[in-house]
Amino acid sequence: MSKILDFARRNLAWVLLIVCIIFFSFSPNFLTVRNILNILNQNAYILIAAFGISFIMMSGGMDLSIGYMMSITGVISAKLLTEAGFPLVLVIILTITAAVVMCTLNAVLSHLLGIPRIFVTFGTMTVYQGFSFVLSESKTIGGLSDGYKYIGQGTLFGSNFTFALLLTIILGLIVSFVLNKTYFGRYVFALGGNPDAARLAGINVKRMEIYISILAGLFLGIASLVLTARVGSAAATTATGTEFTVITGLLLGGVSIRGGEGKINGCIAGILIIALLGNGMQMAGMNVYYQYVAKGVIMLATIGFDTYQMNRRKIEANTRKQSPGTEKSS
Repeated sequence: MSKILDFARRNLAWVLLIVCIIFFSFSPNFLTVRNILNILNQNAYILIAAFGISFIMMSGGMDLSIGYMMSITGVISAKLLTEAGFPLVLVIILTITAAVVMCTLNAVLSHLLGIPRIFVTFGTMTVYQGFSFVLSESKTIGGLSDGYKYIGQGTLFGSNFTFALLLTIILGLIVSFVLNKTYFGRYVFALGGNPDAARLAGINVKRMEIYISILAGLFLGIASLVLTARVGSAAATTATGTEFTVITGLLLGGVSIRGGEGKINGCIAGILIIALLGNGMQMAGMNVYYQYVAKGVIMLATIGFDTYQMNRRKIEANTRKQSPGTEKSS
């Protein structure tokens, strides 16, 4: 029994995902190939954004400006394409560059001000949102080219399997390799586990945080392109709220709020749980606002569970430290 409970704790996200699938499978159209592909296609940009933010959270940071960075980069890409007449390849490069600059700026400001990244992004999220409204003039920018739209809407193999979904799978494999098979991935976990110990081990913590931010910005830029292409337009309100879904999904997938642990397959499962809940509740005819309630409850539950696990580990570690002395005294 203890082995089963231990397995469930280590694979909580996948267990919950299976439970969600079983629960919503009573809806007649839920477990169809078409619906499953729709869920994956609709959430491709969220998964890509989560891949990038996983580096930040696993290294012990938190970024609340995710959605606002994606919003402003979407507006930038649409204006460069439709108004400035830039070629698509250059638009893609400049969009990703803008996301990298903003994400890196969050890390730089955190170092300069000497405060955690989460507090910095409380301010920058508002700045990015303001610039997004200024650049878009509070209007929706349409008229995107077919080539741009293909990034988010183009299908492959004559089915509902999109280019965006294929891109998500490729990026997921790359992130998994980097985190599990490279020194960079080890350094990411080292920063989240104990930054002081990482510094003593010779890791340049500040430089690593900049590299992590650059990588996260790269994924956020791609996610912004996918979302804007899928919607077919850009606006200042596009992507706002993505940060809540991404952070909730990552916490649910096993990424500790303190950093230092997490697996990319668990992160994928966590995001898919949020996606399945939204889709399943919608197909069941439930009000969309109940989805916000469900997401909020899930976030509180995952933070509570993460705190419980952390406290339990501390108790077990203290018990192990005290046991040798206990044996000697006896």
